[in-house]
Amino acid sequence: METSRNRHVYDVFVILLAVIISGCTVSEHPRARMGSYAGSFASFTDADSLGHHNFSSFVGERNGVAYTARGGHIDIAHLRIAADNVYYLNNLVSNHLKAGDTEFTYKLNTDPAVFKVRIEYPLYLKMLSESEQKRILDEVSLEMSQYFAWQMVSWHEVLTWFGLTFYGLPQFNSAFSWEDNYSNLLGIILGGRAAGDRSNNFNDAMTNNLKGELGKLGIQPASIAKSSSEKMRGKWFTDNKGVKVLMRNMDLGLDDGYVSPVLVPGICSDSLPLLYPVPRLKSAANYGFVVDLEINNSGSAGHRCLDIIYPDGRNGPIHPSKDLPAIMLVARNQAIEKGFDVVPKTQQTEFEPMLSDRKLNADSLIADSALR
Repeated sequence: METSRNRHVYDVFVILLAVIISGCTVSEHPRARMGSYAGSFASFTDADSLGHHNFSSFVGERNGVAYTARGGHIDIAHLRIAADNVYYLNNLVSNHLKAGDTEFTYKLNTDPAVFKVRIEYPLYLKMLSESEQKRILDEVSLEMSQYFAWQMVSWHEVLTWFGLTFYGLPQFNSAFSWEDNYSNLLGIILGGRAAGDRSNNFNDAMTNNLKGELGKLGIQPASIAKSSSEKMRGKWFTDNKGVKVLMRNMDLGLDDGYVSPVLVPGICSDSLPLLYPVPRLKSAANYGFVVDLEINNSGSAGHRCLDIIYPDGRNGPIHPSKDLPAIMLVARNQAIEKGFDVVPKTQQTEFEPMLSDRKLNADSLIADSALR
């Protein structure tokens, strides 16, 4: 029988091969990085070990799993991937908007899914001065890039839950692991800040923003990151006969618009969790843009999602804003049936545009300005 260590070595080899193949990019598309959940064999890191963010190459950049007092475990590689996709999408969307395109597509470089965007522009836009048009399009592009990136990385988690493989390697064990969604969202928020920074290049801005936000979250030494993981061995993950993740964070902000972290009990116990808002298209709507996003060509894992949305056998697109709650409800029920520890403990099936009473009474816990 294959040991946990042998399995891990094989996993690392396959993923490292993929990173080497696409580790340096000469295009504008983000490169791959090797992420990890905060369990066995993870590389743990801290504020002094992050290096300098690098969109184009692994040179000078260091990753690993950090632990923060208010955000729990953070997968730095996943964070950087999400940030780079915001930067990439901001350039892509900006070019399409300035060209007046009404349709375009984008995708995550490791997934089969294709995201199709349809846009209706406000009629008054062309009546404005060139400088005012540019200001609006820049603002809307940056907002759309964060929204599109969030839908893309969230859909990646969905697909891995329903059977997506990476270079032939099953990814179910890492789907919705306890640090994934929070790390992804934090990367998107920081990527948005860096992409919108007119004073620094993207790599410098990301380096500065990452250091500052991890400081705000209370980043701990690497030794604490490791010990906090070890503390949850047997509770959040096991590795006696192959690594198995038992704690799944399925919070995509579908209930109240915020993603909460999963904190390790007894570590930095006097700290309160910091919640981040998921990206929305508020500015685009206020300016009169109408945006439709659909997902196509998601492979066999996507067909399992289609069966949820189209039980009559139709093969239409997935509209994440409308269909994701139903898909996540099925995924959540499956996780509970498998005996996993699932957060949040309850899930509503509709997005609530207004904050819940719990959030209204906890303003100090919420990063309301994260997307501003």
